[in-house]
Amino acid sequence: MTDTTLHARSSNANRSTLGAVIVGTIVALGLMVLFTLLGVAIGVASLEAVGQGLGVGAAIYIIVTQLISLAAGGFAAAQFMSTANASVAALAGAAVWALTTLIVAFGGINAGTSAISSSTSLVAQTAKTTASAVQAIAPDDVSLPNISEIAGSVSMADLPPELQQALQDADVTPSQLRTEAREAFRNVISQQEMSRARSLLSATLSDIAAQPTSFSEEVNQMLDQLLTGENAIISEEDLSEAKSTLQTRLGITENESQQLVDAVQNSFNSAIETLRQTASELQDRLVTAVNNVQSAVSSAALWLFIASLLSLVAAAGAGLYGQRDVSYLLPRKWRS
Repeated sequence: MTDTTLHARSSNANRSTLGAVIVGTIVALGLMVLFTLLGVAIGVASLEAVGQGLGVGAAIYIIVTQLISLAAGGFAAAQFMSTANASVAALAGAAVWALTTLIVAFGGINAGTSAISSSTSLVAQTAKTTASAVQAIAPDDVSLPNISEIAGSVSMADLPPELQQALQDADVTPSQLRTEAREAFRNVISQQEMSRARSLLSATLSDIAAQPTSFSEEVNQMLDQLLTGENAIISEEDLSEAKSTLQTRLGITENESQQLVDAVQNSFNSAIETLRQTASELQDRLVTAVNNVQSAVSSAALWLFIASLLSLVAAAGAGLYGQRDVSYLLPRKWRS
């Protein structure tokens, strides 16, 4: 036998093996789609909420259907091979598993019940699900107290008795007190300062998904930055200006207007402390939510890894078995 003949036979055998792998892959993909439709029909193939965990029923269904699909693909590949080499047949089955994995994972084929499809979606869904869990908790629960609104809600009954008497002597009504207090503090806090404060708060909230465990610390740092130092939105100069405005418009003494400013500032500080406490409580909820998501995804990933690994074994084993003569399984009249 010449070298040319040996080379030709080897080339034909390689082409035959490649064709068999492609046929086996088509069989595996077809069965995956078939099992997907069946899974949707019986209600176990929905993996949209994989971040919430993978049910035992769905996990078992994935494993069983994956084994059947890849085993059938490996067996079909072995049957279509022209060689009868056991090791080559087993490798062909493994090749069917690998090619099916690549096609489903990166080719855009939606084999919804397969471990391959589900495991690749985990990567994209984990971050999305985590961010959704965080955003569902945080934004509406955190807002910066507005000192002018707090001043506008001041109650005369909450003021010191001597201040109440002074306001009554000046014929200041509760409604007038609230209106004048609101306007006094609104005038000393510029729109630019409030815009900067809101932007800083928004930037802090946008970092929650990335670092939920430091949420409370970041909120406290933001509040310290807004309330103290040269760039504070409410400075001593602002408070002094508000005091002068109230003294003039309400017709009270400097000491009495100072008491009124102190009352508003105390209410504002109380609101800030409530915000700090809210941030601390939110951090606990955020960390719990993120941990729950990660735990559910880890559990699902483990099930999917098991399904994929067993499918590799099934495909290679079916290929090894498929290279044997199984004509005895057919009716006698169909045997050659």
